[in-house]
Amino acid sequence: MRRVLLATAVLLGLVAAPAAHAGRVQTIELPARGSEVVAQTDYAYPGPPKATVLLPNGYDPAKAYPLVLLLHGRGSDYQWWVEYVKADEVLADLNAVVVMPEASAGWYTDWWGGGRRGAPAWETYFLDQVLPQVRGRYAIRPERRYHAVVGVSMGGMGATYLGGRLPGFFGSVASISGWLDYERYPFVGSSLMGVLNGRTPDPLVVVGPEGSPYSRGHNPRRLVANLAHTRVFLATGDGTLSARGYEPGNEPNGPIANAFEAIVRPMNDSYAEAAQSAGLDVTYTPHAGVHDAPDFRFDLAGAVRWGLFEPVAERPAEWVNQTVATRGQLWDVGYRFDPPPDGVVRFRRSGSRLRVAGARTTAALTFPGGCSTTVVLPADVTVPATPCAVLSVAVRPSRVLAGRRTTVRVQVTPAVPGARVRIGRHQARTDARGRAVVRVCFPGRRTVRTTADAAGHRRGTAPLRVTRAVGRRAC
Repeated sequence: MRRVLLATAVLLGLVAAPAAHAGRVQTIELPARGSEVVAQTDYAYPGPPKATVLLPNGYDPAKAYPLVLLLHGRGSDYQWWVEYVKADEVLADLNAVVVMPEASAGWYTDWWGGGRRGAPAWETYFLDQVLPQVRGRYAIRPERRYHAVVGVSMGGMGATYLGGRLPGFFGSVASISGWLDYERYPFVGSSLMGVLNGRTPDPLVVVGPEGSPYSRGHNPRRLVANLAHTRVFLATGDGTLSARGYEPGNEPNGPIANAFEAIVRPMNDSYAEAAQSAGLDVTYTPHAGVHDAPDFRFDLAGAVRWGLFEPVAERPAEWVNQTVATRGQLWDVGYRFDPPPDGVVRFRRSGSRLRVAGARTTAALTFPGGCSTTVVLPADVTVPATPCAVLSVAVRPSRVLAGRRTTVRVQVTPAVPGARVRIGRHQARTDARGRAVVRVCFPGRRTVRTTADAAGHRRGTAPLRVTRAVGRRAC
């Protein structure tokens, strides 16, 4: 019964405070792509998703400013930080662009959906749409020390998770009363996300079945190592009312605010212990308090005092990262898995060596300077130290007849052994002299691209023309 009461308690939203003054607060649209998120299905109003933006005093587009991303909790929207927490007052003297985007009840995650990994795709929306659009609209400093993400409740989960999805961008992560270890309460953790979104309490709907790779790959506590080079601030109450009290008018919801924070506190204890054991630069400030605006306001001010833009390593030579994402960017390494990983993929970088393992899939990796390679996991890759040289590709003959099997000899320069040569669907590997022999046959007249790929080099290409044959032959 107690579990049922707790699960029911967190379903109810808390009342919002009256709207705050305007001043330097703007409302902008941050459109999604395609069906990533859908108006009045994944959020409550028509048109593109919106964001509230707080600009610094005397904002000058010719100057570059730090960026703070504020992520709201479940049952809220893009207006919540200003209307409810009064973030415009708490951050009034912060010389930064503060963006408070819409996230509905999306959990900052691409939903599992029984294995579809599709819409709602709030994780993809934030990484591919929100951040690029914000950086295109406002003058933002490029260094990661000047990028911070802060979240409350569901947003605390989003801040710690997205901070680890894009570690080369965010230098500081702050979670306030965050949902940081949903595996700690199996009953709540396995069904809450589906329930909170007004749908059947199907544990498959958001992060998949309890204990599954997709679920483990989204639980912040399991991913603490992703923030090894990131400053982390944690704050939470314990479910007991502090001197700050409840938000005026919200006293009837007091028991709910108390109960929710009583659930959240052990999650934060668990996360902090894991982070400290992993050697993270973490500051943890538990205190008496409940899941309500006065305590959120208090902890947001605490995060500002802690410092959102302190120095951090910009390009560490060694790092680790765990992910179940299909694609992403880890520092200067881009990745795309095909098919999507069936387990949690582990990246480990040490100098020029990169180890990728943990799932059965193929990874297309990209590096600075246009370098790329494709590997089957598990794989050890040498990361190129300098921008890649472009492979030169020569094919002989340069023309073949349609419908006839032909031997094509390919020379790759520089002579890279083991380079993958593809001519349409036909492929081979180069020998020690950079040569490959490929047997081809194409049914009709066309121009086929010959490509050569090798780690530490940019792809090389050359055309192969397929001309009409005299007489009919089939491949």
